[in-house]
Amino acid sequence: MPANFRYPIDVATISIQDTLQNWSIPAYRIHAPIPSNEGEGTIIYYGNKPQYASWTHKLLGHVIEPLPVGKFSLLQILRGRNKTLAADISLCPLNPLTLPLYASRGWHIIPLFVNCRINLNKPITEIITSKGAKDDLRIARRIGYQFTLLRNDKAIHEFFHQMLIPTVKTRHEDRAFLSKWENIEHTYQNGFLIGAYLGDHWIGAILLALESADTVRIANIGWRNGDITWLKKGVVTALYNQSFIWAQENNFKYVNLGSSNPFVNDGPLNFKLKLGANLVTPDSEIEHGQTHMMNYFVGIKINLASPIAQSMLASTPLLEYRENKLRAIGWNAEIPPLFRRQIDLGIEWINLADAPTTD
Repeated sequence: MPANFRYPIDVATISIQDTLQNWSIPAYRIHAPIPSNEGEGTIIYYGNKPQYASWTHKLLGHVIEPLPVGKFSLLQILRGRNKTLAADISLCPLNPLTLPLYASRGWHIIPLFVNCRINLNKPITEIITSKGAKDDLRIARRIGYQFTLLRNDKAIHEFFHQMLIPTVKTRHEDRAFLSKWENIEHTYQNGFLIGAYLGDHWIGAILLALESADTVRIANIGWRNGDITWLKKGVVTALYNQSFIWAQENNFKYVNLGSSNPFVNDGPLNFKLKLGANLVTPDSEIEHGQTHMMNYFVGIKINLASPIAQSMLASTPLLEYRENKLRAIGWNAEIPPLFRRQIDLGIEWINLADAPTTD
């Protein structure tokens, strides 16, 4: 069956199955002080806990283990009458069937992750325009990195153990999500590894995956022993820039810089924006006959009358998916300088303080 006919059937079938299998899901509660010292906040998570680790850290400033409070049905969650479930912010996984139900009840639809994409339709020198990234490249050129395409099993093994894993552990600490060797090996078999050298010394590398006929994706990046000194020496920006050059020379149209958390002030997200990326509207895809990303969204219920919830949104504005577009929502939040370009490109900046009772 052609993909355009199979797609809606697959979406409907998998959504129904997912809804029935998860009609009743566990709920977890966190009650802790918020970073602004304005009091204690309550967050309720429904479903699988690991997907919310970054939310806890971002909203509360550190990782806290949520406590179970029981299992609740879809109808109980939507009605919101159970006092056990009272919270400043609640998050629940969605599929294409349940998404409109939650949206109709005032829940905001948030992608778990957002992709950032580089368009290669102009000279490389015009892609990276931010002062910070240009400064990094000037440092890298002064140091004199050389780049090479690596095609041997020993190289990918060394990259994984001596660069990627130490880098992830250093950057993300207790929130680190460590890639499995099998996944890296599979990506490499169908991808490309670009190494950065200083003389004979291998400093770092970036792993590219073939995403489609016109797009390569940045799968992983790492540097020797995760030493943050190399960040200051511009090797990361230089590796990204070199991947753009390589992709353009090999007739690709886009580079997908990979996924980031849906927080407007998220560090990795803003680094990708610094490189000249544009935010990409999330959508379902069909690959090898399978529908993916069925649980790509979470619903977030915000008690806008709560000063605690207001403070959370002031410090952590979110990217919301609404009417097939991304927009940013916050509460009297400051617009990060690197995000202003996205607003110029059409992403709305919504201050929920202006209309808290109607949004």
